[in-house]
Amino acid sequence: MKRILLLLGVFAALSSGLCTEAVTVTHKDMGYVSVNATANKEIIPDTASIYFSVDTSAPDSKSAVNKNKDASTALIDSLKPLLAIEKSDSIQTKSFVLKPNYKYDKNGKKTFVNYTASNVIYVKTKNLTKVSELIETAVANNATSVSGLDFFVENEKQFAGELAQEALSKAKVVAGLTASTLGQKVKDIKSVRVTIYPQNNVTPYAGAASARTGSSAKKQLPVEFGKIKLEANVNAEFYVK
Repeated sequence: MKRILLLLGVFAALSSGLCTEAVTVTHKDMGYVSVNATANKEIIPDTASIYFSVDTSAPDSKSAVNKNKDASTALIDSLKPLLAIEKSDSIQTKSFVLKPNYKYDKNGKKTFVNYTASNVIYVKTKNLTKVSELIETAVANNATSVSGLDFFVENEKQFAGELAQEALSKAKVVAGLTASTLGQKVKDIKSVRVTIYPQNNVTPYAGAASARTGSSAKKQLPVEFGKIKLEANVNAEFYVK
């Protein structure tokens, strides 16, 4: 079937202010118009999450595990007062690994050294102003590394739905203007495909080693959480007559 591609220069006069990437109109015998439209929004994040690791080593596995248990308990106990556990904040163990360590000589011979126990603790909080204090407190209470610091919108689906509706409304307007240009009218929706693109900030990383240097820690904190961009893309086909 023959397709007619409307030139953007001609269409701009009709769709001024609409965020439209491309419009393709089929011949009359096809009976529909295809439209692409987008809508986006910047949102201030409302939740932060961080991973804290506690690593302990000992000559035997039992001692490594017991040392880790004591160190991890002290870390968790130090962080709980900074969290609103009774609301939506949380702290939990994400993983625990016990592994033997070996060294190798120049001939490749393996010799046992000790055991290392690693406990990864995940923290989520709605109080973004507490992020810096959480990191500093964790580092002061046995956290050997801090990673995976992320800021996000917990109820992202609500905004995604609003953006999808906005993009679809734009698509309807564009379809109507396009059909009108050809002496036709939009009658119904043939198909719709909606895609939501969350464009989160680059997640910052905080290292326990540098945080322990005292004055340097103050230079790295507080952490800025910025904004998150959401974009909805709609590909829709409308019957025309």
